[in-house]
Amino acid sequence: MMENKTENVNEEIRRIQKQQEAKNRIRRRRRRKRLAKRVLLSLLLVCVVTSAILFLYFPLVRKDFRFLPFLKPKAQEIQNYTDRIENPEHSLVLTFADVGEGDSTILYDPKRESALIIDGGTQPYAFHVALCAKKFGNVRDVRLILTHPHSDHAQGLTEIVGKKLLPVIGLYYSAPTSGESGFAPLRMQIAAQGLPMVPLKAGDTLAFGEAVIQIISPKNEPYEDLNNASLALVIEHEGHKILVAGDMEREAESLLCEDESLAQLIRDVDLLRVGHHGSNSSTSYRFLDLTYPKIAVISVGADNPYGHPSENVLSRLADLGRSRSGGITVLRTDEEGDISFVSDPDGIKRIK
Repeated sequence: MMENKTENVNEEIRRIQKQQEAKNRIRRRRRRKRLAKRVLLSLLLVCVVTSAILFLYFPLVRKDFRFLPFLKPKAQEIQNYTDRIENPEHSLVLTFADVGEGDSTILYDPKRESALIIDGGTQPYAFHVALCAKKFGNVRDVRLILTHPHSDHAQGLTEIVGKKLLPVIGLYYSAPTSGESGFAPLRMQIAAQGLPMVPLKAGDTLAFGEAVIQIISPKNEPYEDLNNASLALVIEHEGHKILVAGDMEREAESLLCEDESLAQLIRDVDLLRVGHHGSNSSTSYRFLDLTYPKIAVISVGADNPYGHPSENVLSRLADLGRSRSGGITVLRTDEEGDISFVSDPDGIKRIK
């Protein structure tokens, strides 16, 4: 009798143990499912955050999704900027695009709906440069100028041409730099589309709408530093002068100052796009004293590793400004973002 009771008790224990094991298996399966869900949700969150960062901060990625409505510039915003041009028949719009530690200067002729882009920053800024070109109205044709084939000037232009972000009809470039390896990618893209490429040097002249563009540097001769082979140019419009200095350094500046005819072209400009992001190797006292600008624009990236703009350059501009009635207005893309002006018969005025 006792044996039967013992067996019954053992069977009941085994049954309870089996039930407990079954419950434990179910719990383990549920825990694994919950863990898998958490992992998947975490991965999904990481993907969403990464995608958002790419869209917001990397125009190179964003441009490939420009068919999405929320990534398109609003038509009303473009119209509002267009309305800020009071005299489109006789106006030239200049935009110094914020392309980080790089350069891009955009001229826009509202009457002819044409743009001229001088350098395009690095590759990720190409879409931003294209938007800046279309900021003040429709663009029917675009010409490009590459001052010299450093990546912070050339890559954006290469991307604009390769991705057909704008209706490009031709390219101008610094004649002495035609054999530079940094020029090859842009040259290949231009050639693949059968577009004309025109070399420029000091003494050449271009027409852009009512503006006349005088090339003042470089001369077609050997150079030791690619920066000194930069195209530098004076834009003359409605009696105003804008000097875009490329990445010229002191050597190239000195050659300009010593050449009487070229020195006359750069004397007393209304606006100077400061050379080489405000590097101390450029914008010498001699050059500043000759150009004597009313406005100086520095294209520079925030917290860049080169210390641009140099405190020495800022000091030189301040010293010169003290000798001028009203001083010199110094504007920086790292502080202001895109900087735009309109030149018309009444003067050069900033567009905000």
